[in-house]
Amino acid sequence: MTGRGGKKRRQARSRSSRAGVLFPVARMHRYLSKVTHKFRISAAAPVYQAAVIEYLTAEILELAGNAARDNKRGRVTPRHILLAIANDEELHQLLRHVTIASGGVLPKIHAELLQRKKGGRFATTPTNSPSVSTSFAKQSPPKTMAARKLPPKKAAISNYAKASAVKSKAAVKQAGKVWGSKIDSATGFTILSEKKLFLGQKLTVIQGDLVTVSADAIVHPTNNTLYMGGEVGGAIEKVGGAKFAQEVKDLLAIVKHLDTAGAAMCPGHNFPAKFVIHCNGPSWNTNNSQQLLEKTITNCLKLADEKKLRSVAFPSVGSGRGGFPKQQAAQTILRAISNYFVTVMSSSLKQIYFVLYDQESIAVYTSELANLDS
Repeated sequence: MTGRGGKKRRQARSRSSRAGVLFPVARMHRYLSKVTHKFRISAAAPVYQAAVIEYLTAEILELAGNAARDNKRGRVTPRHILLAIANDEELHQLLRHVTIASGGVLPKIHAELLQRKKGGRFATTPTNSPSVSTSFAKQSPPKTMAARKLPPKKAAISNYAKASAVKSKAAVKQAGKVWGSKIDSATGFTILSEKKLFLGQKLTVIQGDLVTVSADAIVHPTNNTLYMGGEVGGAIEKVGGAKFAQEVKDLLAIVKHLDTAGAAMCPGHNFPAKFVIHCNGPSWNTNNSQQLLEKTITNCLKLADEKKLRSVAFPSVGSGRGGFPKQQAAQTILRAISNYFVTVMSSSLKQIYFVLYDQESIAVYTSELANLDS
């Protein structure tokens, strides 16, 4: 109270501080009055608008900061803002007609440009890669590398041709394609197809044995009781031995029943992978089979992120025991992985391998990966 008996004057507070937002509520009200001068504007309208714009700004800045960090940059640029918006489905839909200055363009290469069309004029053999012609099958290569003083790589090609001399010319041509391909430094396998996503994650198709891949985790498609008798499970159990079998028993005692689309993880033994992710994928004839398969792959990736893993190797999930058509399974799995990295705020995963064995699966995954929207 003052000396005259009047009320003590309160300290002036802005409408933004009273509403608990950072953006200016009074300015929003002024702009709304200019645009909609014929209509009455309630006191809550500018508060609501300020809160919505503040939320959108915070969301874009967070995603742009993640993009800058993944690209090893300490400053957010318009390019990172563009990538942040393009990787978020809702923001991309909201701002689809907005042009960000100096943001660049979205990285996309049409599948037709990645391989030479049949009957084209120009060959696509890399200049820095050795090529193998059908003449190797007709020659008699030396017994040792020292006889012709060949470099190790060319000598290996020559020895391969000697072993394959009894085969057809088509087999030798196929060997030339494999020798001329890129080798993955982490696994030592030949890269058959590869695509890089917006925030740096790589999706790579390789041919080989899942148990020998040097990934942080390998995925084992199983059932609700963690059955190890399948093709993939049998190979893992054979190499893992008694220690790995005990790990599976301990995990089953904890999980008891693995639900459909669920995933559980246990340590690995006697093979390069540190962990094995067991997933109970759906069958093709069940309801919402594609949605359940997407959820299965998403749960596997979430488990890997919880352990801060950097690489995961997938077999052809769903096309075996699940009975999925291979093309349908590949489309669903690739879509699930792409959507996961779009929606997640941050991820430790940088490399996803698809370890395949048969030529049909390789052809399907290679084709679908080329058609995947980055």
